[in-house]
Amino acid sequence: MRRAIVNLHLSPGSNVNEKLICDQLGISRTPLREAILQLQSENLVSVIPNSGTYVSKIDLQSVFDGQLVRDALELKVVRLAASRMTPQFERSLDFNLHQQKRMAADLDYDGFYELDEAFHTMICEFGASAHIWKIINGAKAQLDRVRRLSFPLPSHLEVVLNEHMAVVDGLKLRDPDAAEAAMKTHIDRVFTMIRRHIVERRDYFAADAGEVLDGYVNGR
Repeated sequence: MRRAIVNLHLSPGSNVNEKLICDQLGISRTPLREAILQLQSENLVSVIPNSGTYVSKIDLQSVFDGQLVRDALELKVVRLAASRMTPQFERSLDFNLHQQKRMAADLDYDGFYELDEAFHTMICEFGASAHIWKIINGAKAQLDRVRRLSFPLPSHLEVVLNEHMAVVDGLKLRDPDAAEAAMKTHIDRVFTMIRRHIVERRDYFAADAGEVLDGYVNGR
Protein backbone atom coordinates (compact mmCIF):
# COMPACT_ATOMS: atom_id res chain seq x y z
CA MET A 1 0.00 0.00 0.00
CA ARG A 2 2.85 2.37 0.78
CA ARG A 3 4.38 1.71 -2.61
CA ALA A 4 1.04 2.29 -4.33
CA ILE A 5 0.59 5.61 -2.50
CA VAL A 6 4.14 6.82 -3.18
CA ASN A 7 3.92 5.77 -6.83
CA LEU A 8 0.59 7.65 -7.03
CA HIS A 9 -1.34 4.55 -8.10
CA LEU A 10 -3.49 5.49 -5.11
CA SER A 11 -3.89 9.19 -5.74
CA PRO A 12 -4.03 11.85 -2.99
CA GLY A 13 -7.56 12.30 -1.72
CA SER A 14 -8.82 8.95 -3.04
CA ASN A 15 -10.80 6.51 -0.92
CA VAL A 16 -9.05 3.37 0.34
CA ASN A 17 -11.38 0.47 -0.42
CA GLU A 18 -10.45 -1.90 2.39
CA LYS A 19 -12.64 -4.76 1.22
CA LEU A 20 -11.22 -4.61 -2.30
CA ILE A 21 -7.64 -4.59 -1.01
CA CYS A 22 -8.33 -7.56 1.27
CA ASP A 23 -9.87 -9.47 -1.63
CA GLN A 24 -6.98 -8.62 -3.98
CA LEU A 25 -4.30 -9.64 -1.47
CA GLY A 26 -6.19 -12.53 0.06
CA ILE A 27 -5.82 -11.20 3.60
CA SER A 28 -8.10 -10.50 6.54
CA ARG A 29 -8.92 -7.04 7.87
CA THR A 30 -6.45 -7.38 10.79
CA PRO A 31 -3.16 -7.03 8.85
CA LEU A 32 -4.73 -4.36 6.67
CA ARG A 33 -5.72 -2.32 9.72
CA GLU A 34 -2.18 -2.69 11.07
CA ALA A 35 -0.82 -1.42 7.76
CA ILE A 36 -3.24 1.51 7.83
CA LEU A 37 -2.05 2.48 11.31
CA GLN A 38 1.54 2.53 10.06
CA LEU A 39 0.57 4.58 7.02
CA GLN A 40 -1.37 6.94 9.27
CA SER A 41 1.76 7.48 11.38
CA GLU A 42 3.55 8.59 8.19
CA ASN A 43 0.64 10.90 7.33
CA LEU A 44 -0.02 8.94 4.14
CA VAL A 45 -3.62 8.08 4.99
CA SER A 46 -6.36 9.74 7.01
CA VAL A 47 -8.98 7.72 8.89
CA ILE A 48 -12.23 9.65 9.23
CA PRO A 49 -14.75 8.11 11.66
CA ASN A 50 -18.05 7.10 10.07
CA SER A 51 -16.67 8.02 6.66
CA GLY A 52 -13.70 5.87 5.69
CA THR A 53 -9.97 5.82 5.02
CA TYR A 54 -8.50 8.22 2.49
CA VAL A 55 -5.08 8.77 0.94
CA SER A 56 -3.80 11.99 2.46
CA LYS A 57 -3.09 15.03 0.33
CA ILE A 58 0.61 15.89 0.07
CA ASP A 59 1.60 17.92 3.12
CA LEU A 60 4.32 20.36 2.10
CA GLN A 61 5.67 20.89 5.61
CA SER A 62 6.26 17.13 5.82
CA VAL A 63 7.98 17.29 2.42
CA PHE A 64 10.40 19.90 3.73
CA ASP A 65 10.93 17.97 6.96
CA GLY A 66 11.87 14.92 4.91
CA GLN A 67 14.23 16.99 2.80
CA LEU A 68 15.91 18.27 5.96
CA VAL A 69 16.51 14.70 7.12
CA ARG A 70 18.00 13.81 3.73
CA ASP A 71 20.27 16.85 3.81
CA ALA A 72 21.46 16.03 7.32
CA LEU A 73 22.09 12.33 6.80
CA GLU A 74 22.63 11.50 3.12
CA LEU A 75 25.29 14.15 2.63
CA LYS A 76 27.22 12.75 5.60
CA VAL A 77 26.68 9.16 4.49
CA VAL A 78 27.94 9.73 0.94
CA ARG A 79 31.15 11.21 2.36
CA LEU A 80 31.65 8.10 4.46
CA ALA A 81 30.96 5.90 1.44
CA ALA A 82 33.59 7.78 -0.61
CA SER A 83 36.21 7.13 2.05
CA ARG A 84 35.36 3.42 2.20
CA MET A 85 35.03 2.59 -1.50
CA THR A 86 35.89 -0.89 -2.70
CA PRO A 87 36.04 -2.41 -6.20
CA GLN A 88 33.12 -4.66 -5.33
CA PHE A 89 30.90 -1.72 -4.36
CA GLU A 90 31.93 0.11 -7.56
CA ARG A 91 30.64 -2.86 -9.56
CA SER A 92 27.37 -2.86 -7.62
CA LEU A 93 26.86 0.84 -8.37
CA ASP A 94 27.71 0.35 -12.05
CA PHE A 95 25.18 -2.46 -12.34
CA ASN A 96 22.49 -0.34 -10.72
CA LEU A 97 23.24 2.54 -13.14
CA HIS A 98 23.10 0.13 -16.07
CA GLN A 99 19.63 -0.96 -14.98
CA GLN A 100 18.56 2.67 -14.50
CA LYS A 101 19.57 3.42 -18.09
CA ARG A 102 17.38 0.59 -19.35
CA MET A 103 14.40 1.77 -17.33
CA ALA A 104 14.90 5.37 -18.47
CA ALA A 105 15.06 4.28 -22.11
CA ASP A 106 11.83 2.31 -21.69
CA LEU A 107 10.15 5.15 -19.74
CA ASP A 108 9.42 2.63 -17.00
CA TYR A 109 8.71 5.12 -14.22
CA ASP A 110 7.91 2.58 -11.52
CA GLY A 111 10.98 0.49 -12.37
CA PHE A 112 13.21 3.56 -12.40
CA TYR A 113 11.86 4.70 -9.05
CA GLU A 114 12.63 1.32 -7.47
CA LEU A 115 16.20 1.47 -8.80
CA ASP A 116 16.52 5.08 -7.64
CA GLU A 117 15.55 3.97 -4.15
CA ALA A 118 17.94 1.00 -4.35
CA PHE A 119 20.75 3.38 -5.40
CA HIS A 120 20.33 5.55 -2.32
CA THR A 121 19.81 2.54 -0.06
CA MET A 122 23.06 0.96 -1.28
CA ILE A 123 25.09 4.08 -0.62
CA CYS A 124 23.55 4.61 2.81
CA GLU A 125 24.03 1.02 3.95
CA PHE A 126 27.59 0.93 2.60
CA GLY A 127 28.57 4.29 4.09
CA ALA A 128 26.73 3.86 7.39
CA SER A 129 24.08 1.21 8.12
CA ALA A 130 20.63 -0.11 7.29
CA HIS A 131 19.37 1.60 10.45
CA ILE A 132 20.29 5.04 9.08
CA TRP A 133 18.45 4.29 5.86
CA LYS A 134 15.40 3.25 7.88
CA ILE A 135 15.43 6.67 9.56
CA ILE A 136 15.72 8.46 6.21
CA ASN A 137 13.08 6.33 4.54
CA GLY A 138 10.63 6.81 7.39
CA ALA A 139 10.95 10.59 7.14
CA LYS A 140 10.58 11.06 3.40
CA ALA A 141 7.25 9.49 2.42
CA GLN A 142 5.65 12.84 1.52
CA LEU A 143 8.82 13.92 -0.26
CA ASP A 144 8.82 10.71 -2.30
CA ARG A 145 5.39 11.51 -3.71
CA VAL A 146 6.66 14.88 -4.96
CA ARG A 147 9.70 13.16 -6.48
CA ARG A 148 7.49 10.59 -8.16
CA LEU A 149 5.29 13.33 -9.64
CA SER A 150 8.32 14.60 -11.57
CA PHE A 151 9.22 11.33 -13.28
CA PRO A 152 6.93 11.65 -16.33
CA LEU A 153 8.16 15.18 -17.11
CA PRO A 154 10.21 15.49 -20.33
CA SER A 155 13.89 14.48 -19.89
CA HIS A 156 13.49 14.17 -16.11
CA LEU A 157 14.71 10.57 -15.92
CA GLU A 158 17.75 11.51 -17.98
CA VAL A 159 18.53 14.40 -15.61
CA VAL A 160 18.23 12.16 -12.55
CA LEU A 161 20.40 9.50 -14.17
CA ASN A 162 23.12 12.03 -14.96
CA GLU A 163 23.01 13.25 -11.36
CA HIS A 164 23.37 9.69 -10.11
CA MET A 165 26.35 9.21 -12.42
CA ALA A 166 27.98 12.34 -10.99
CA VAL A 167 27.56 10.95 -7.46
CA VAL A 168 29.18 7.68 -8.54
CA ASP A 169 32.03 9.55 -10.20
CA GLY A 170 32.78 11.28 -6.90
CA LEU A 171 32.63 7.98 -5.04
CA LYS A 172 34.96 6.27 -7.50
CA LEU A 173 37.46 9.08 -7.10
CA ARG A 174 37.35 8.50 -3.32
CA ASP A 175 36.59 12.24 -3.14
CA PRO A 176 34.13 13.01 -0.30
CA ASP A 177 33.76 16.66 -1.34
CA ALA A 178 32.87 15.79 -4.94
CA ALA A 179 30.49 13.03 -3.88
CA GLU A 180 28.75 15.31 -1.38
CA ALA A 181 28.43 18.18 -3.87
CA ALA A 182 26.91 15.87 -6.47
CA MET A 183 24.50 14.39 -3.95
CA LYS A 184 23.39 17.83 -2.74
CA THR A 185 22.69 18.96 -6.30
CA HIS A 186 20.69 15.80 -6.81
CA ILE A 187 18.52 15.82 -3.69
CA ASP A 188 17.90 19.59 -3.84
CA ARG A 189 16.39 19.31 -7.33
CA VAL A 190 13.01 18.76 -5.71
CA PHE A 191 12.84 22.47 -4.85
CA THR A 192 12.87 23.40 -8.56
CA MET A 193 9.85 21.17 -9.17
CA ILE A 194 7.53 21.83 -6.23
CA ARG A 195 5.94 25.09 -7.40
CA ARG A 196 5.23 23.61 -10.83
CA HIS A 197 3.53 20.61 -9.26
CA ILE A 198 1.42 22.79 -6.98
CA VAL A 199 0.16 24.72 -10.00
CA GLU A 200 -0.40 21.71 -12.28
CA ARG A 201 -1.67 19.21 -9.68
CA ARG A 202 -3.28 21.45 -7.08
CA ASP A 203 -5.73 18.70 -6.17
CA TYR A 204 -2.87 16.53 -4.93
CA PHE A 205 -1.68 19.00 -2.27
CA ALA A 206 -3.01 20.14 1.08
CA ALA A 207 -4.87 23.46 1.07
CA ASP A 208 -1.99 25.42 2.66
CA ALA A 209 0.68 24.26 0.14
CA GLY A 210 1.22 27.65 -1.51
CA GLU A 211 1.49 29.45 1.82
CA VAL A 212 3.91 26.87 3.21
CA LEU A 213 6.07 27.03 0.07
CA ASP A 214 6.28 30.84 0.14
CA GLY A 215 7.21 30.76 3.84
CA TYR A 216 9.90 28.18 3.24
CA VAL A 217 11.41 29.95 0.23
CA ASN A 218 11.47 33.31 2.03
CA GLY A 219 13.12 31.68 5.05
CA ARG A 220 15.87 29.80 3.19
